[in-house]
Amino acid sequence: MKNHHRISAVIRKTLLGVLGIILVLSVLFLVWSSNPARPMEEAVAALESTGDVKITFEDWLAFEPVGQQPKTGFIFYPGGRVDYRAYAPMAQMIAANGYLVVITQMPLSLAVFDP
Repeated sequence: MKNHHRISAVIRKTLLGVLGIILVLSVLFLVWSSNPARPMEEAVAALESTGDVKITFEDWLAFEPVGQQPKTGFIFYPGGRVDYRAYAPMAQMIAANGYLVVITQMPLSLAVFDP
């Protein structure tokens, strides 16, 4: 009986240890993923509407050409752990050429969490 009690105590300690490791790793992952690379100054400046491109903010960024109805759009999924606003200069240039560009905002800045 003593041997059985020791085995169940070892199993319980092992399970608690594994759960503790999973909890610590989960917290570390949340901290890591919630600190994406910040947009550069050029990207922040490109978030302003211009005479050629109108920018709207929703759960996403939309860059629309001014004075024309785009027939083609471009949906951009940002890179992992990169702030979605960092792609504003590229979106600004594409929209100025007559395309609608939408940059989605992803949970934890990782597209795998919201395909």
